[in-house]
Amino acid sequence: PDFVGSFDIGPHVFFFFRETAVEYINCGKSVYSRVARVCKRDTGGKNILSQNWATYLKARLNCSIPGEFPFYFNEIQGIYKVPGDDTRFYGTFTTSTTGLMGSAICEFDLEDIQRAFSGKFKEQATSSSAWLPVLSNKVPEPRPGQCVNDTATLPDTVLNFIRSHPLMDEAVSHRNEKPVFYKRDLLFTHLVVDILKYDVFGDKLEYIVYYAGTNEGRVYKIVQWYNDEGESRSILLDIFDVTPNEPIRVMEISKKHKSIYVASDERVRQIDLVMCNRRYDNCLRCVHDPYCGWDKDTNSCKPFAPGLLQDVSNSSASVCDSSVVKKKLSVTWGQSVHLGCFVKMPQVLSSQTVTWYHYSKEKGRYQIVYRGDKYIETCERGLVIVSVTEADSGRYDCWLGGSLLCAYNITVDTHRCSPPGKSHDYHKIYSDWCHEFEKYKNAMKTWEKRQAQCARLNETATNQNSHPNEIYHRTPLV
Repeated sequence: PDFVGSFDIGPHVFFFFRETAVEYINCGKSVYSRVARVCKRDTGGKNILSQNWATYLKARLNCSIPGEFPFYFNEIQGIYKVPGDDTRFYGTFTTSTTGLMGSAICEFDLEDIQRAFSGKFKEQATSSSAWLPVLSNKVPEPRPGQCVNDTATLPDTVLNFIRSHPLMDEAVSHRNEKPVFYKRDLLFTHLVVDILKYDVFGDKLEYIVYYAGTNEGRVYKIVQWYNDEGESRSILLDIFDVTPNEPIRVMEISKKHKSIYVASDERVRQIDLVMCNRRYDNCLRCVHDPYCGWDKDTNSCKPFAPGLLQDVSNSSASVCDSSVVKKKLSVTWGQSVHLGCFVKMPQVLSSQTVTWYHYSKEKGRYQIVYRGDKYIETCERGLVIVSVTEADSGRYDCWLGGSLLCAYNITVDTHRCSPPGKSHDYHKIYSDWCHEFEKYKNAMKTWEKRQAQCARLNETATNQNSHPNEIYHRTPLV
């Protein structure tokens, strides 16, 4: 077995692990996730199981996408329990690493685990038989697996039964009959969980924030909530490149320091839980983070407090419309202009549909259709308008799904350039061009100097082969 965690709760200790599934062996080799339970007072039997646990039971953990033919994430990779809350467990699960890769996060209730251990046992009559539930009249008394003051006093019938029947018939199902989050081509290794509770003008709000580490050194930030019908919902908020190309081995969270700590084989890094203004420069992304809220007065993202805009559940797609600043651009006739909402498109938004609309006097509102000679989409989902004319003036809105992302008002200067009439006109234009060219040359020299400095720093770090422990508070808004 590969153990991933254990917890001391009440009279029991619970173990979480993965192992080869004995109940599936007749159909081939497969790995299942398990939860096992042992009584704390277990000292083994007197003669039978004298050097082994006498109360050991185990059950399968079911983390799967529901359907007529469920898709299972069979291999548990990590388990977490929020300190002070013994009622719920959160785990990361993957498919087999030899097949199509995929990962999921599932949550389990202690009540459901205990119910499985109170249910029927599973047995195989012969090596070629199917595994079936044990009939109730074949289970001895006291019930195997129950805690007693002294396990050495247990009857031989109980000890023999539990030695041959440690596996429970019923699997432990995850909460809400579906994973919290799942994604293909991804391998989650560990996770930590933070629970936020707010009282906003009498409304009780609760958000569960998951930080899941991967084998490529990234941390996925996911938020879960329950809607008015009690249904679970979740969205991917952010992705951090914490230990690039280094699998994450350990993750811990500190409410006191408002940070999570991530360790690979080479380094330890600290990530702030609250990175509002350092992570989000627009209202749309800010209001979805339960730690943050958008201040309409300052047009900035701040730690959440009553009065700030917040819409974690995306219940109001227009919450940010009034906070989007309409940027004004004045362009020259014949010029090409670039409109963009991001310096770099956030990875969590890269799969979503971005649509540009133009409001013109002649056509009204219409969707921009990309074509090489007029409208070009950039790799960051921006818009380039080639050779603007009077017809291109007006407002341009960029929509992400049903939410307004950014807006521009373009004014086109219809004054056509006339040819220079006198020699000093030529000199003036030439002088302006030379001045502009010098600016470009100086900018290029500055860039080359900084590139050289970065190269030297990278070379030094490579030669020393050292990775200092770092605090992750990058300012790039990605």
